[in-house]
Amino acid sequence: MSILKSGQAHVEARARLMLLLGEQLITDEIAAVSELLKNSYDADAKEVTLTLSHVSESEGGFICVKDNGHGMTKDKVISSWLELGTLSKARGKSHEPRKSESGKRICLGEKGLGRLAVHKLGSVTELITRRVDENIETRLTIDWTAFEKNEGFLGDVPIKWEVTEPQVFTDPKYPQGTQITIKKLQRPWTKDMVERVYRSAKAIISPFADIVDFNIEVKIDDKFSSEIVVPNIADIVKEATYKFDGKVDTDGVILYTYEFHRPDIAGLKREKVDYKKDICNPKYFLPNQKSRCGSFKVKFYAWDLSSVDKKAVFQDISIYNDMVKPNSGVKVFRDGFRVLPYGNENNDWLSMDMGRVRQFEKHLSRNQIIGAIEITTEQNPMLLDKTDREGLIDNESFKDFISLIKSALTEFEAERFIDRRELKRKTGRIQLGSVYKDTFSQNFVALSRMLGQSSQIDGETRLAAQRLITEAREAFEKVLARNEQPLLVAASIGLTYMIPTHEIQRDLHAALKLLPDISTGEEDGPNKIREVTSLLKNADSTVRGMSKLMQQSQQEEIARPLKVANTALQLLRSKCQRNKIIAEVEGLDSIKVKGSERMLTVLLLNFLDNSIYWLLKMNENERRIKILVRKENEDCLLIVSDSGPGFEDDIEIVTLPFFSRKPNGMGLGLYIAERIAKMNGGQLKIFQQNELPGLLPGANIAVVLKTIRGD
Repeated sequence: MSILKSGQAHVEARARLMLLLGEQLITDEIAAVSELLKNSYDADAKEVTLTLSHVSESEGGFICVKDNGHGMTKDKVISSWLELGTLSKARGKSHEPRKSESGKRICLGEKGLGRLAVHKLGSVTELITRRVDENIETRLTIDWTAFEKNEGFLGDVPIKWEVTEPQVFTDPKYPQGTQITIKKLQRPWTKDMVERVYRSAKAIISPFADIVDFNIEVKIDDKFSSEIVVPNIADIVKEATYKFDGKVDTDGVILYTYEFHRPDIAGLKREKVDYKKDICNPKYFLPNQKSRCGSFKVKFYAWDLSSVDKKAVFQDISIYNDMVKPNSGVKVFRDGFRVLPYGNENNDWLSMDMGRVRQFEKHLSRNQIIGAIEITTEQNPMLLDKTDREGLIDNESFKDFISLIKSALTEFEAERFIDRRELKRKTGRIQLGSVYKDTFSQNFVALSRMLGQSSQIDGETRLAAQRLITEAREAFEKVLARNEQPLLVAASIGLTYMIPTHEIQRDLHAALKLLPDISTGEEDGPNKIREVTSLLKNADSTVRGMSKLMQQSQQEEIARPLKVANTALQLLRSKCQRNKIIAEVEGLDSIKVKGSERMLTVLLLNFLDNSIYWLLKMNENERRIKILVRKENEDCLLIVSDSGPGFEDDIEIVTLPFFSRKPNGMGLGLYIAERIAKMNGGQLKIFQQNELPGLLPGANIAVVLKTIRGD
């Protein structure tokens, strides 16, 4: 093909593009004002005054941001402020943070588009600036409607400027700087808008950051002035019931301090100081994988929201409504400043409310927590702003960031869960054990006591009544146990059976991928047939193993713990192999216990699934599981021992319903395991490595059962 003509063309921008950018790149008034305040920070300002004057009125209202930063020369205004996407705002290829003119601050602006925020607020912008050590002011006025009326290109719309003697920047507090005034507001402001912008301006600086040379003063000259109340967040969080303060390093290890205190109940407090833990979720992080987001700080403060708890903590319940609730949510701060929209009223970026709905007892909702995630440009260079400044770019660094925050939040919720349960027990709002069983047991005891104290019943009748009560009690407990067993199995199906089900799915999908290659008659067809056959046999074996677990015996069972161990391990054998986990069983087949083999298998599956999850944190050559069947005096110990990080909580804690230190963990596995142990006359116990020979250095959990003699 011959080229007839060639040349070059250029991209042109119509004048109306300015309006489109202003409308679509800035979400709302809060974001717009936030951008102007951040520009003042970048200009090394120490004082900023935000004025909202008659903004609720249709005419005459204006918004003004005035700072005492280094200001701009006339040439700077024309060459940079009027230039979109100016190079002076951009980071270099190495993503090193841009610093302010003084070199003391990490700049917050980096796109060169924040100045378009003014159009979101009003249609006329007046800029007045005085450069430090200059004796003149530069004035610039932009009528944004001119861009809409002009059908030409951006360069066809003139912007008038003038240089005058100083008139605005003349006092000692503001000897130089920049003042931006927005007039002809886009719409009348409501009280809610005024309050939200006021609160946002006050909250733009992290209450936890060490920023002492940047002060924002907010002035409201409007009919709503007397109704606006903005609390001091730093004072509020000091009285939080639950407090969590931690730092996550680049290895995904958190060092945190946790505090719990209820001043209305004497002695009800707990503190965990400088606790160190790896919080990398093994589903997303490989062993020893460094965080791609860098190090950051987390601070969480939470309250309980029942009317009883709010009254006990705040005395006046309205304090929560007026002070805590408007500031609730988990916010992100970079270099001490808010990163929007995280923590806004309608932004559930950590899915906290959904988690609360799914597991009410375990999770916190946004309206009962004030949180701050602190990042820096220096430590987190790849946590980059989106072009519209509404959040961070969803890259690999951001994915690690979210995962680690959720893990840190899980730690906080786990600590709170322990204290929340004790608080409910102290205040009489929780009954331990089975409510029905406890109620019936109390009634049986009361009846026996009444019979013993009655003088109107002869001895023979009393003995007969006591015998009837004893028989009724035994019958009730037997029926309760018989009914509880299938319920526990059903619950276990939803939790434990998902483990082997996933393995079946993996095998079937792998087999289906290979079948098309076999049908095309490739040379390695026989090898692939053998591979498909192996995969299907694995799936069939798992299905048959699960089917046996579903079969309920009508007779009292005698279980062989070694058989139980082999059955459970076989169901998870392929998962262990796939994750490079060496798993083995040790013990004597002669040991017998009274109990259900299928229920004990379900119990072991829960143990094994926990071990596999935590072992993913270890290097592949360090992953081991041992199932041990031991006889200690009259007891049988059925132990799952692993080489993982081990337990950090007592058995009474880990078996609480809904307690879990896994991100997104349901917290029911060990609770069900404990119920199964008790149904079979046993109990769960955690061992340390040095307590029994042959244990591995990680988690060692056992079900202790009474042995029976063989036939």
